[in-house]
Amino acid sequence: MSKLGQWRVLGVAVASMCVVAGASAAGAASAPSGAPIRIGLLAPLTGSGGAYGKEEETAAKAAAAHINAHGGVLGRPLEIVVADDETTPTAGVSAARKLIDVDGVVAITGVWSSAVALAVRPVALEKSVALLPVGSADELTEGDNKGLVWRFQTNGKNWGQAFANVAYKDGAKTASILVLQTPFTLSTVKPFAERFAQQGGKVLDTLYFNPNQPSYRAEVEKIFSKKPDAVFLPSYIPEFSAIVREIYRSGYESKLYTFSHAADSGGKFVQNVGKAAAEGVNHVQATPVGNNASYQIYLKQTKQPEGTIVAFGANVFDEINVLALAIEKAKSTKAVDFSKEIANVVNTKGPDVHDPVQGLQLIREGKPFRYSGATADFRFAPNGDQVDLDYGHYRVLNGVSKLVGTTK
Repeated sequence: MSKLGQWRVLGVAVASMCVVAGASAAGAASAPSGAPIRIGLLAPLTGSGGAYGKEEETAAKAAAAHINAHGGVLGRPLEIVVADDETTPTAGVSAARKLIDVDGVVAITGVWSSAVALAVRPVALEKSVALLPVGSADELTEGDNKGLVWRFQTNGKNWGQAFANVAYKDGAKTASILVLQTPFTLSTVKPFAERFAQQGGKVLDTLYFNPNQPSYRAEVEKIFSKKPDAVFLPSYIPEFSAIVREIYRSGYESKLYTFSHAADSGGKFVQNVGKAAAEGVNHVQATPVGNNASYQIYLKQTKQPEGTIVAFGANVFDEINVLALAIEKAKSTKAVDFSKEIANVVNTKGPDVHDPVQGLQLIREGKPFRYSGATADFRFAPNGDQVDLDYGHYRVLNGVSKLVGTTK
């Protein structure tokens, strides 16, 4: 059995033990009652991020249902209130205001688009509501966030550096960059170029493209005709799929690197372009996606098969779990109180906990633990960024993503 296979078997076994432990620990808990604790999910159900919104909604509701089935938080049920940000800042701000002013949410989770998250952040800070985005633009955690902004995804700088490390380790000495123009994807370009150069590599060209172009032939020809060893293509699944089809038709052979949410996303990428075009495409994601007990619990609760790689859903699953633990630990539903405990439930010393139900019980018993995330075994920096991340290097082989290495 391969090392990856051994990790997956171990992950399933540990996940099963954690579920049993969590369930037995909370077996005596009474059903949650009283007013629900409302958590907002601002998701891209439509617009350019529409490919990812449903997985966020499924994850959030699954996490809440699991916690509610074992006593809830502070004896109260969690309620997920879903709003569509339409992947646009204007719609996102309007939806966020409704979530806060009408629905009375204590936190806003999801927020896939960095542009939407940057627009919503001032509203959340004004209203003293916690904001837990999965957007990666560096600006999200810059400045005075009043301790209310916690990013559940790697930032653009660290992701760009991780790609440079992977490409150079993979043998690339020359690279070009073909980048979608969004705040997140653009934030990865300079860190990639600087780290690649530090390692002795040379960036040949950098070219920008817009979402929803009718054709990407000119961009593909300009970048790939110089035959770089590697092409870093920070994008999302719709544009990435269209570009890969063009690359395949043109017969270019440079190694291609992108995000796991573009080159996998639960198998959607291979479905879009076919096994032949997808063959050999490389993608990078903070690990241990697919290899640890927390992720196995996520897949079980969302009824997805083992081995599925779905980053954003797992990010949101972590968001709901950490919020539940922080609220229980603070004994308060006020964001100014429970936000102070968000870092504590993942940064403190203690045995790793993968099931939030088990963590909630340990809080009630006054025992130490740390929540180990589904998407990454992360810790938080004081500014709300995740740190201490490892990144998995995956390659699509015969239509399936295989882990071929990590950055650590």
